[in-house]
Amino acid sequence: MDRWDRSHAAELVSLTDLALPGENLTGDDLVACLWEDDDPTVVFACPGGDAGPVADGAGAAGTAVGVAAAVARQVGDRRVGFVQLVAVAPAARRQGVGRRLMAAVEEWAFGEQLALSLQVGGAAPFYLWPGVDVHATAALCFFEALGYHPTGSDLNMSFPTRHRAPVPAGVVIRRALEDHDAAAGLAFVGRLWPRWVAETRRAVEHGTCHLAFAGGEAQAGASAVVGFGCHSVNRLGWLGPMGTDPDRRHAGLGNALLGAIATDLMAAGLESVEVSWVGPLGFYANAAGATVSRAFRGYGLSRRARASA
Repeated sequence: MDRWDRSHAAELVSLTDLALPGENLTGDDLVACLWEDDDPTVVFACPGGDAGPVADGAGAAGTAVGVAAAVARQVGDRRVGFVQLVAVAPAARRQGVGRRLMAAVEEWAFGEQLALSLQVGGAAPFYLWPGVDVHATAALCFFEALGYHPTGSDLNMSFPTRHRAPVPAGVVIRRALEDHDAAAGLAFVGRLWPRWVAETRRAVEHGTCHLAFAGGEAQAGASAVVGFGCHSVNRLGWLGPMGTDPDRRHAGLGNALLGAIATDLMAAGLESVEVSWVGPLGFYANAAGATVSRAFRGYGLSRRARASA
């Protein structure tokens, strides 16, 4: 089993395109999520012919036929591992490649990282999926066969990038490009939603964070920020995080931020905005006509359960 660094990003994109053709994971998505995380991460790759037979056509020795990635995070007083990615080339499936990859991930998480549990998906603030897509029947069965148990479900919603909404009177929405705007936006998020600061900071770095200011162009202080909206933090076209000042809700501010994000993504050639790991369904449904587009199931395994298996 090999450990990959970011120099293998192009090979990883090729493999995920082959194994997960509908996901359209970009090199930027994969590099940012798997190699630019402040927490410990690992990417394991299984070359053809590694540690057991791989059928003809599944990949020559040295050519990766499968990959798995994980991150370890401190969640309160517990160390938790998160499986971020498992992908096996179609020609190499049902030959134990996925099991060998997951065995390496578990050894890393439970051994090197001393994690008490291992979760599939999630891994906020930086993640590729909230869980396992419920339409990926083979993946659902794979994790159940490994002894992982369901831990819950999460939803994505989507709405067209043609969505637009007026900006409320007395409010200005602009991209967080200037240092003083970025600092004000991060202070606003840190005050109300501290767990979203890391994602917002990455959106600022990517140029994909919009801020709403009360009082017009002259105002730029933290007290003037009344809302924010980010996109393409973890996946191109995925919206989040976003939020508005509790005292400013139900006044069209959030809808205007949705319109700014939709404008960005239409310019990028996308037809829809994906709201990832959605919280209040009603807001997105009522404001932008969003509908549930994907559902995910979480899975988990404790270190104690694996040791007793």
